[in-house]
Amino acid sequence: MSSSPSYQGRHRVPGRHRAPRRGPRIPAGFRGGFVLPTAAAAALVVTTTGATVAESSPVHLDLAGTQAKSRAQSAALAEFDRVEATQQRELQVTTAESRAVEAQRIARSAERAAGAKKKVAAAAIAKAEAKRKNAEKWLMPIKGAVFTSGFGWRWGRMHQGDDFGTPVGTPLHAMSTGTIVFAGVQGGYGNKVEIEYWDGTVSVYGHMNSISVKEGDKVAPGDLVGTSGNTGHSTGPHLHLEIHPEGGAAIDPAPWLKDHGLQ
Repeated sequence: MSSSPSYQGRHRVPGRHRAPRRGPRIPAGFRGGFVLPTAAAAALVVTTTGATVAESSPVHLDLAGTQAKSRAQSAALAEFDRVEATQQRELQVTTAESRAVEAQRIARSAERAAGAKKKVAAAAIAKAEAKRKNAEKWLMPIKGAVFTSGFGWRWGRMHQGDDFGTPVGTPLHAMSTGTIVFAGVQGGYGNKVEIEYWDGTVSVYGHMNSISVKEGDKVAPGDLVGTSGNTGHSTGPHLHLEIHPEGGAAIDPAPWLKDHGLQ
């Protein structure tokens, strides 16, 4: 039996089988040369696979690492604050110690200065005292003389001093620091000098040969005031010495001279 043409048309010709299709199957509605834009195609692929970009690349936050860094930074800041506070305390201690040392140095300097001032003051006082003692010391008015007559009644009248026999021209000196209150000739004294000393005592020198001072002159212990002689009512060359405490009445010179270390 021969095959009808219709059957033959439907019968597959041997050797002309179609190759199996590969890749995704395109729906029938998209066939016939329809092309999707690139972005749309990508979206379609994503939609088809049932996944999203966000789902395929999830974000993982490293909270533990961030917290560790934060803790490390906090610890570092705390350590910095601690070190800074320690340095501040050390600086304060050093400053306080420096101030204490400086105060001690100033105190020592002040003490040394005060000590130096005390020494200077003590030296000045000692010098002034030595000067005072030197100015207020007492000396005999004549050297090498011989005592010839004392204080008291003699020949019916009061002899108000001591006599010291000595050659004419023997130097006569001030007995201490004082002022010349009289220098000149006076009655039986002949040439006479009166000296008022620093304590008010007045000495009288009589029968002098010469006078070397004038009223108002200042004298120191041992200063030359004249020379011994035989002027006035005198029986021989000698010094007539009178002592008048506080400028008053004459007293026996012997005890007074002894009290002043002169006899």
